Amino acid sequence: MATTAAGTPYVESSDLVANYPGVSLALANHIDTIGKVLQVVRATDSTQRLTTSTTFVDANNSITITPTSTTSNIMLIATGLYGANNATSLQYLGALQISDASNVGISGAQNSFLGATNLSRSGSVALTFIYTLMAWDSPGSISAKTYKLRFRSTNADNLSALENTQSTGQLFAIEVSA
Repeated sequence: MATTAAGTPYVESSDLVANYPGVSLALANHIDTIGKVLQVVRATDSTQRLTTSTTFVDANNSITITPTSTTSNIMLIATGLYGANNATSLQYLGALQISDASNVGISGAQNSFLGATNLSRSGSVALTFIYTLMAWDSPGSISAKTYKLRFRSTNADNLSALENTQSTGQLFAIEVSA
């Protein structure tokens, strides 16, 4: 028995995919490529990053990917350890975002707040959170595209930290076929 480009069996004499009557070889070859991972690019950062800025600053972790097709989508994942000290408000300590090279937040991870609720404190505190951000982009071209991680504090009294020395910060760009 013959197979499609992705290995799905089909009957050569009828040009129909086995177990799927009415599905042609051409359609099966297209279906076999939808949603496939085409490439994965990864960047890491093992340096602690600190800010008291209330506007987003670069976290010095960026990644560049060149899509293989204009119809491809890019799934973005950022993960690491976030820390905060001396917060005057424990509700929202800081925020993270995945942005493009022009600092435009990518849908799904354009302003992800980190914080804690129902905590009482006296004096300074040190809190850490494991974070994972996910975003989805459809660049619509085969030009190289750069993405980066950014972070900020919610108030100037709070020192926000990306604790990459304790847990390596990672940023992934995964090209997915449409």
